[in-house]
Amino acid sequence: MAELSLARRARRPAVPRLAFARVVTVVLLVVGMGAAGCAGTDVKASYRPMFLPVKLEWGPGGVKVTGDASIATPIGVFSVGAEHSLVAKKQNALYVIFRDHDGVLPGSPVTGTDLVYEVLSGGGRFTAVVNGTAVIQVANQEVLIDVTDGTLKVIEFQGAQAIMQERPSGLAQRWQEFWDGCLYTPMSLSRWAYDDSTIDQWFGLGFVLFLVRLALALVLGVADLLLTAGCFLAAVAFVVAGPTGRNIVYGVEVLLFLVLVFGARSLA
Repeated sequence: MAELSLARRARRPAVPRLAFARVVTVVLLVVGMGAAGCAGTDVKASYRPMFLPVKLEWGPGGVKVTGDASIATPIGVFSVGAEHSLVAKKQNALYVIFRDHDGVLPGSPVTGTDLVYEVLSGGGRFTAVVNGTAVIQVANQEVLIDVTDGTLKVIEFQGAQAIMQERPSGLAQRWQEFWDGCLYTPMSLSRWAYDDSTIDQWFGLGFVLFLVRLALALVLGVADLLLTAGCFLAAVAFVVAGPTGRNIVYGVEVLLFLVLVFGARSLA
């Protein structure tokens, strides 16, 4: 009976252990890419971002202005490719173009519309930040946002003023320097996946899509927590010991995950 029990146990598939090993492998790859993006080198200039006090939120129902609405003005709706009647652009303004290739102008058989907003920036250099992550450069005072897919778009404007310095000084400066050189933003994966703009659309199908994206956001949230914790420890090491301390922390984290991966495979 003992030999029969051992034979059955040997034939039992180790699916949970294999699945765990695969999950850990994926997380290891993500951590490795995040660490590579954060590696960076010492810089001699830091940037203090400044946001304009206004946001433009595009959705299926139109554009909503939040913040200081007095600096954002709708110019009009035009056909795609047509001149936007912006002959005399204001020196202290930026122009946001919401392009919908499926939109139709009233009384026109041609599809494709451009909804143009004027945003008073007060001068200076700005970039457009879309949904908190995607950065679009401003060209000729214009920012083009494609909204054809119907996805919610939140646009804000960030300026940067360079503060030249030979060496970083102060703990806060070194902390900011680390995150300026890091490609990963804490909890960015789950924020990318989560979207509740469709929750009341398409006769219930929008709610199903919301549940799918919520589940994906929860799964990616686990990877976000690991990446955030790893980058946080590396940031602390960077503040204390500079690039050497940061690299040591990255190395220890990768070695730890390697041990977990090979340990899980040996147990499988």
